Amino acid sequence: MAISDKFNELISNLLNSLEEIKAAAVVDRDGLIIYSKIRDIDKDEDEIGTVTAMFDSFIGRIKKDFGTATNFLNITSVDENKFLFATAGPEAILTIIAEGSISDNSLKIFGSHVANKVKLILEGEKIDYNIPPIVNILSKMREGKLPIGNFSAKIIVLGAPGVGKTSLIRRFVDDKFAESYVSTIGVDISRKEVIISETCTVNESLWDIGGQAQEMAPHRKRFYQGANFAFLVFDISRKSTFEKIKNWEDDLRNSINRQVSVILIANKTDLEEHEVKLEEIKEKALSLNCPFLLCSAKSGSNVNDAFRYAAYKFLEQN
Repeated sequence: MAISDKFNELISNLLNSLEEIKAAAVVDRDGLIIYSKIRDIDKDEDEIGTVTAMFDSFIGRIKKDFGTATNFLNITSVDENKFLFATAGPEAILTIIAEGSISDNSLKIFGSHVANKVKLILEGEKIDYNIPPIVNILSKMREGKLPIGNFSAKIIVLGAPGVGKTSLIRRFVDDKFAESYVSTIGVDISRKEVIISETCTVNESLWDIGGQAQEMAPHRKRFYQGANFAFLVFDISRKSTFEKIKNWEDDLRNSINRQVSVILIANKTDLEEHEVKLEEIKEKALSLNCPFLLCSAKSGSNVNDAFRYAAYKFLEQN
């Protein structure tokens, strides 16, 4: 698939997900448009001309204000429209024009998600071009007033050996992936801030629980204590790891005497062979009463969305 076709599929899915978005473009650091798409191209020519003029008017600003910035997400209101500018890796910037009625949170969540996928496309990674349902969930969470302060949340990451729990955490914390695999023995703890707004930050403490169920059984309850959220991870290329998810959830529920929110994570979606079908994943998530996400720690696809969802869910519940 040509890169323009990849951008077309991704941006088309964005437009289909948010009706308030009028147009989107991928722009390089010199302000040159790599790809752009306007909603309803057959509509009134005056409207198309207006949107195109809006892009052109901001090209200079993109080059001047964002051309050398390494990481940013900016939302600007102009007349009856909102503009989003977001880093899409070292080579590009995602620009979105939306109606002024759209919430900043929706624009931010969808923009961040799509900008990351633009980055992966430019890096030649294999990705899922669909916008996962959890992005829509995130866009509707905390639309009211956010709490002010720095908050701490404990997240435990559970699953069979070799499903990629450590790789998911490393991708989120360091944006790196290691091909070599060393099984976690016991527990490994990492930390990273999730910035929700200028005045609200969630400091996530990530507990990578060793997957050796039998050996760890006597100690696991101690590791689970105080958890605010849990990832239930399986390898989409190994059905056996998917079939063990219920055991991990039971272990979690039997170890903690209060309700803990979970998310079901299908990892290694970059692999060609998928032994677990999407319908099976949907059914499992429904039975667990939790959302699911298709991720790749190798490419980074959808990984940040999982940890951001955990942060938002923590704030919602606390």
